[in-house]
Amino acid sequence: MLNFTLTDLRYLLALAEEKHFAKAADKCFVSQPTLSIAIKKLEDNFGVTIFERQNHQILITDSGRRIIAQAEIVLAQAKLLQQLAMNSADPYAEPLKIGAIFTIGPYLFPKLVQQVTHSVPQLKLIIEENYTDRLISKLLSGEIDIAILATEEKYSELNKIDLFNEELHMICSNRHSLANQKTPIKQEQLNQETILLLGSGHCLRDQIIEACNNAQQHNHIFGHSITTSSLETIKYMVEMNLGLSILPQMAEHNLSSQIVVKQFGQGKSIRTISMYYRKNFPREILVEQLATIIQQFN
Repeated sequence: MLNFTLTDLRYLLALAEEKHFAKAADKCFVSQPTLSIAIKKLEDNFGVTIFERQNHQILITDSGRRIIAQAEIVLAQAKLLQQLAMNSADPYAEPLKIGAIFTIGPYLFPKLVQQVTHSVPQLKLIIEENYTDRLISKLLSGEIDIAILATEEKYSELNKIDLFNEELHMICSNRHSLANQKTPIKQEQLNQETILLLGSGHCLRDQIIEACNNAQQHNHIFGHSITTSSLETIKYMVEMNLGLSILPQMAEHNLSSQIVVKQFGQGKSIRTISMYYRKNFPREILVEQLATIIQQFN
């Protein structure tokens, strides 16, 4: 008969993530022997080796990967059960945890928190910024309740509410040769320019490259670009006339007077901002409430 607890599964996931017994124990606020005993108990219960211990290195076996994947589902379902019980009486009983990508959070969260504090003071928010893939992972595991993203990918486990579309514009210094052009900037005009991009992992980077869909331009971007970690850094570099960039509309509100906003390409380039949440999430009424608030911003 199987004999393990949800706590044992949490220890299992911690070790799978850290791949180090001491670090996993610290993460779970227990001693290393306590965690080691729990992992051994799980392996004995399942009759398989989940982790290989070799020269102070932790490796996950093929059977272990399948067990870990199922443990994530079990813990997520257990958390859902707890939420169903708590929120059946009061959907505001727990804070709502919201994640947004780095190119949305700084511009959306201040207005959202201000409006929620004013109109729904009983709703408490916990917010964070992260990359798309990390937010999806945390959403599926129950670490966050909502993810606000700008991706076209579909996730069968999640529901989606489209919030609004926003345009992407080219920005350059008012000292740049393209600053005074009256017509939209053509893609081929960017071929000899230095393009300022966000680093790998940012979905906006991929959207910018797709917007500049000239094959020659693709080669140019990857070969002659400057990458950085934030849109704010890009704005300062554009202001210094170190290159051009593409900016989402919501990030244009605090532009320097030395930066010029230009349309580029044959038509409008847009990205869709959407809200993702788990199917059967017990507080769906709050998700819809937040979506309505955000949609009123535009």
